[in-house]
Amino acid sequence: MDAEVVNRTKEPVEVSLTIEGVPTGWDVNFNSRYPSFPVRSVMVQGGDQTTNKSTTLEFKAKVPDNVKPGTYPVKVIAKDSKGSTQYTETINYRVTSKKVETGGIKISSQYPVLSSASGQTLKFTIDLKNETNKPLPTNIVAQAPQGWTVRFKPQFGDQQISSIQLKENGSETLSVEIDTPASAEAKEYPITIQARAGAFEAAANIKVSLKGTQDLKMGSLAGTLNTSVIAGTKTPIDFVVGNAGTAPIRNLNFVTKKPSDKWTVEFRPDKIDALGPGEVRQIKMEILAPDRTIAGDYMLTLTANSPETNKSADFRVTVSTPTIWSWIGFAIVGLVVLGLAAVFFRLGRR
Repeated sequence: MDAEVVNRTKEPVEVSLTIEGVPTGWDVNFNSRYPSFPVRSVMVQGGDQTTNKSTTLEFKAKVPDNVKPGTYPVKVIAKDSKGSTQYTETINYRVTSKKVETGGIKISSQYPVLSSASGQTLKFTIDLKNETNKPLPTNIVAQAPQGWTVRFKPQFGDQQISSIQLKENGSETLSVEIDTPASAEAKEYPITIQARAGAFEAAANIKVSLKGTQDLKMGSLAGTLNTSVIAGTKTPIDFVVGNAGTAPIRNLNFVTKKPSDKWTVEFRPDKIDALGPGEVRQIKMEILAPDRTIAGDYMLTLTANSPETNKSADFRVTVSTPTIWSWIGFAIVGLVVLGLAAVFFRLGRR
């Protein structure tokens, strides 16, 4: 049964819970609701002049099979841990020779496993069935991984619900929408759907199989997308590729759209077999503009390709040519070499 601990004061109160007079062999506990585990105390927030704050717990008793019919009292005590306020209640369990209720509720899913990429919304369908001969107001909850969102809706409707009235011996079909985080890694995630109607409980397990996502990032190591080169000289550029997704990127290779076929662009390495989630790799790109390239700005498009994804980045390449003084220096050196050769030739003949 549900046990509600009410705080009628303005300040938060820690309430200790004690159970006395438990019959031999019985298992009696206060439990948290979802998920369910034994508790011995609970913190209840303070209220105001118009409202009281409360916390709802489960009070569970497991009765052994060989217990004789009769009435069994169990005393529960709730006490303010820091004060003198105390509340005592006696609960009488009436044990009979046969079950008072037959049947209960059932919950099932026709498609218990769905697959999707991370960051998507999946829609399950569940069936709730009332196997008793009386109407049952039924609460439904989901136990999902932290950060996930689960919504229950009627099969034909968009309003979000947390409970439903099941007719006697009737059934209802509900839609379960699950939002998966974009950061969730690729694997299977179990989710438990629980239904409760008074003393009846039922649960169904469903699974979300996430394939993960590939999110390819690319840029230069310096953080800019431009560089300068000298015509006729091979210039190295360091850039990085990274996987910000949750699934590996496989067979990654690089291609470039060059200003002309006479340009050469080489990569080291020229291929990456696998780039894991969160992994960053450094690549060296070497650019060679032809000797007679006119000085100016040129656009070089770099594309990283894989079967799963691709990413492109435009590099602005500023080409400069050797200065006139460099050519004069080359000419002087050449003349000196020729002059020395002529002198050695004439002296050698004498």
